[in-house]
Amino acid sequence: MEHKTEKRGRKSLPLDKKKPPQATVKINDFILPFVQELKGYLKNNLVTEKTLVQLFDVLKEKGDQQSSAFNDPDSVSIVTELQEKIHTLDAEKRLIERALAKRQEISLKLTQERDKAHLNAVHTESRLESLKSSYRLLKYDYDVLMHREHDCMAIKCDGERCTRPATLEKIEQSIVLRVCHQHAKIVEKYS
Repeated sequence: MEHKTEKRGRKSLPLDKKKPPQATVKINDFILPFVQELKGYLKNNLVTEKTLVQLFDVLKEKGDQQSSAFNDPDSVSIVTELQEKIHTLDAEKRLIERALAKRQEISLKLTQERDKAHLNAVHTESRLESLKSSYRLLKYDYDVLMHREHDCMAIKCDGERCTRPATLEKIEQSIVLRVCHQHAKIVEKYS
């Protein structure tokens, strides 16, 4: 029994249906507008075979044919149109680059201002939290002191201070003692 391996991906075309390989050419940005314009003329059948041959001869620097190529009105009009388009494209490119540089500068300034405001907000927020924490500690200390001021001053048998609210004031040996009802009886007893 034969075992066929499973193939993945696109199935290959039969030999008679395969397309011939196409050449890929990288074009310099400087001549790209010329190539695009020439391609447009070729698609619209505005360039004759004779004009193309003359243009190639000009590129190959054949002296006699150069003058004849520039004498041909079709090739001269194509060259002048292409030169005008190149100049306008260069001018537009410079304008766009200037506008882009201005926008990047404005964007940088805005980003710096935003970062500065953000840092200021973070600093203010941390300062606010610090003040809130200080307020809570002071409030707690205040409550403890007020509670201590108004609590009974008597010390219980276990050695701790009584936590009941003081209702009476007794003066013992020129010292004011604040005591609750239960401890008032004890203070009177020893006075």
